[in-house]
Amino acid sequence: MIVDGPQALPELVAPLAASPDHVLYVVASRKMQEPLVRARGSGVASRVRDPERAVANRLGRDEELVRRLRHGAERHGFPVVEVQDVTETLPAIARHVEPLLADWIAAPHGDVSGRRRDENDARIRQWRFYMDSIDAEPSGGLDFACECDVPGCGLFVPLGLPDAEAARICGAPLLAH
Repeated sequence: MIVDGPQALPELVAPLAASPDHVLYVVASRKMQEPLVRARGSGVASRVRDPERAVANRLGRDEELVRRLRHGAERHGFPVVEVQDVTETLPAIARHVEPLLADWIAAPHGDVSGRRRDENDARIRQWRFYMDSIDAEPSGGLDFACECDVPGCGLFVPLGLPDAEAARICGAPLLAH
């Protein structure tokens, strides 16, 4: 889990994490946050008597959230990386994730078709659960991964939810033409 910013507190993430190593909090430094807050703004600062104080209060609130996040992350053993510039974000994430994936990357990948089918099945289930939760009929389509057994196949199978579900009922793989 990569948590960008202090909104998902460690107490909320901890029950979902398989291991503390599987979590990374990424927070912006004050140096990075301040220009973003000033540029983005909510318009509130321009409607108050002391706009600079409003911005300072917002930044102070953000610093307090990050302080609480760091404390909770430490308590749960979650790493936190602070970035000074947005360009540091992806390299920081890569440094954390790559060692966790090294064994998987080096291992033989076995049943490629089966893994793609599992991934597609998860997408079909999620789509169905969502449609049921909003009590709506599915529309549009998704690009599902081709379930052939060719390692590195990057082809997609565009399908709507009813067609994807029908293929599963028939036991048919989703194959690109």
